[in-house]
Amino acid sequence: MNPELLIAPTDLREYAKAQGWTLVTEAAKDRLYVMNHAGMARRQLVFPMDTTAPDYSEAIELVIAKLADLEQRTAQAVITSLLEVGDDALAFRITSPRPEEAHLPLSFASALVDGTQKLLLASACTVLKPQTHHPRLSRSEAQQFLDSARFRHTQPGSFVLNVSCPVNALDVQTTLRPDEADVPFVRRTTLTLHRALKELVDAIEIDSLDQLVEKIKKSETPLISSNFCEALTRFEDASLKNSVDIGITWAASIPRPKETSACSVVRVQHDYFSRIEEVRRELLTNEKHLEDTFIGTVERLDGEMGDDGRRSGEVILSLLIESETVKVRTNLTSDQYATADTAHMKDGTYVKLSGRLNPGRQPRQLSDLTTFELIQK
Repeated sequence: MNPELLIAPTDLREYAKAQGWTLVTEAAKDRLYVMNHAGMARRQLVFPMDTTAPDYSEAIELVIAKLADLEQRTAQAVITSLLEVGDDALAFRITSPRPEEAHLPLSFASALVDGTQKLLLASACTVLKPQTHHPRLSRSEAQQFLDSARFRHTQPGSFVLNVSCPVNALDVQTTLRPDEADVPFVRRTTLTLHRALKELVDAIEIDSLDQLVEKIKKSETPLISSNFCEALTRFEDASLKNSVDIGITWAASIPRPKETSACSVVRVQHDYFSRIEEVRRELLTNEKHLEDTFIGTVERLDGEMGDDGRRSGEVILSLLIESETVKVRTNLTSDQYATADTAHMKDGTYVKLSGRLNPGRQPRQLSDLTTFELIQK
């Protein structure tokens, strides 16, 4: 790592200020940042204001080592924080009570990424137009926000998905919380995500979900939507019985929200997911069966061998519905199963099927199947 190529002196200054260090302004005349801490009278941080200073690299490395020692973290962890000083960083940590699990199912890992994207989109759409259900998560501003988000390196410990969102990536005016009109759109989105998550988990823990749902339905600017709840359910794998810790580290380059700590963590325990699904259904009271013809791909085959030596039974499909990918389960006859097997084994092969798509959490149930065939190229 070459710190002088990566870390700007102003970023190091902003990070230190967020940790309680104060600037000695008199040192600026000598082109130096000198910082003191009220709780550490005998310690100082000193580094050049100019990246062209001969000892810039050495000074930065010394300050990083000092911060790492004082914060009882590794130097690399401090460097990571410095590189994200202008980002609101989210960490999704998956934990399971099964110690023998040294891996995640690949399909679940994919669902985590998908759930993260939908969680960010749902929060951004709520900032733009609060409502209990967003018919589509494809608003241009929300998509721009998602495009600005960055996948970060994982960290030691349990399975962790890190995402950072540059707070000044977008300049969008919204009506949610007029008192926060000067707060950047990205910060309002991550703050909305945090508030919604905490409100939902708190209601589950104090057994006040009914009151919360009633409050959401009556509110003109609801924080929680059915889309938000649906995205959260993507973080559950029934076989792992996992929980997820969602942590937000707030960008040090702008003032931290008063109601939060430097790193705000909300834990969604495994038994909470079923309650979150209940809220999703309550907020989507107009959810109906959908009878139509669908296009999709075969994701998994879970059928069983019959007495006739042929397989039939359940398959998992991925269907494109209203610009969104929806996971679906359905039962196939042996002939249909053979078609599904062909589609599953050949890359880029799609199937066309007609039936009744039932409401509920993903994978949703598809019943009354009338057609199931390959789409010929």
